[in-house]
Amino acid sequence: MKKILVLFTGGTIGSVNEDGVINVAGDGKFALISAYRRQFGNDTKFECRQILNILSENMLYPHWERMAEILANVDASNYAGIIITHGSDTLAYTSAFLGMYFRHINIPVYIIASNKPIDEKGSNGLFNFAAAVEKIKENKYQGVFTLYEKVYLPTRVIPADTCCDRFQAYGEDGCNEFTVFKSVNEKWLLQPKSQVFHEKPELKNRIMKIDGYPGIDFSNYSLDGNPTAVLYVPYHSGTACTDESCGAQYSLCRFIEKCLIRDIKVYICGIKKGMPMYDTLDKIIKTGSIPMYNISDPAAYMKLIIAYNQKEYPVGEVLKRNLCFEIIGENIK
Repeated sequence: MKKILVLFTGGTIGSVNEDGVINVAGDGKFALISAYRRQFGNDTKFECRQILNILSENMLYPHWERMAEILANVDASNYAGIIITHGSDTLAYTSAFLGMYFRHINIPVYIIASNKPIDEKGSNGLFNFAAAVEKIKENKYQGVFTLYEKVYLPTRVIPADTCCDRFQAYGEDGCNEFTVFKSVNEKWLLQPKSQVFHEKPELKNRIMKIDGYPGIDFSNYSLDGNPTAVLYVPYHSGTACTDESCGAQYSLCRFIEKCLIRDIKVYICGIKKGMPMYDTLDKIIKTGSIPMYNISDPAAYMKLIIAYNQKEYPVGEVLKRNLCFEIIGENIK
């Protein structure tokens, strides 16, 4: 078997705990490989590269650019697959970005993380790494996937809860293997996919993401930084406050109007396509917001980042296209 390329970016899986403080360590990558060798032997060849060394909560646009540049320059014919180690905090975002941008990659790529440093009791980092190795050896699927105790489509992962550190799949009750993705035809996991984006990503246009909550005061959100677009994450019914009886600053509709005056488009994600909508959502859309149907907020956010930072297609065309299973219920195109 060809060797496996391991790209280290830091995160808990590459960290150590010193006196109760967890931080990335220069030798973190060696701890993971050494632990694998001790338990599973030396029958697998790895090529290791440290491309970043940060805690994933510090992940910013230039880091995604760096990861994309490295992946774009990898000669896939030299490797059986690629494993990217990552922190868990922003795992869902990086997964969605790489899944959509590198939908065409013709070898398996697994993005993994760990709940604790490798040398701590209860760490699942080695399990996740070993599982990714085995998946690559199976040589069944190609493309980008996320592996954290279970296998996920990269655009379906939603951030872990803060209590038990458990990830979930958007639109699914749970997932053990690819076969449980009821809305995904397995043939699309077996087929090569066309490359959509050919240019090196330069993520200069910023997207403002706002998560809705009761009592949100939109006057606290400044547009002076000139975001390219705004993504609003509503309640599960696709709703947000439109009532102005306690003040116009609490109405999403008034905030949308302020954005449109400055030629800033507002998107609202997670809307259920083909379902009756509440009066509040009807008002929000009629005010001028653009719905993004059947997509999680991490995937919607990263898709907007991609769409507004590429020059090959109109933004609307990118957003309508199902790049990597991010739009539930629609086939990959």
